[in-house]
Amino acid sequence: MKNTTYTDIVELVLALTKSYELDGIFDKFKLDGLLQLLSPYFKFAAGELEITDSGINTERDENIYEFTSTLTDGEQLIFAKYVLIGYLTKDKNDILQARLHLQDGDFKTYAEKNMLEAKTSALEILKEEVGWNVTKSGYKNTNVWGI
Repeated sequence: MKNTTYTDIVELVLALTKSYELDGIFDKFKLDGLLQLLSPYFKFAAGELEITDSGINTERDENIYEFTSTLTDGEQLIFAKYVLIGYLTKDKNDILQARLHLQDGDFKTYAEKNMLEAKTSALEILKEEVGWNVTKSGYKNTNVWGI
């Protein structure tokens, strides 16, 4: 079996979300642009999985954009969700930062407010979902019945 590549994870990230920024980067710079943009979020995902003591092997070779092992489909999905959480958190913080720099009158339209609330809600749901995924995968590795 071949090692899991960053491309495998990026494909899942793209399947999980619709982002005009990601689409634009792909159109202009192809896969290399997306890999460069999302690479920091791979560290974020690996750190989150380490903190939760998930047992998922997140060791990677950043030079060849590849993991040092083969991740299962479930592990890839969990990793992709954490990459997406990192990306969406940055996106949400960018909107909040823009709001701080604009005068109140410039930011009073309902569209921006609703967009921020929707992104915040989606991010919280994704965090709960991935937390449940990690917990559920941990149960599989524990023999609680002593059988």
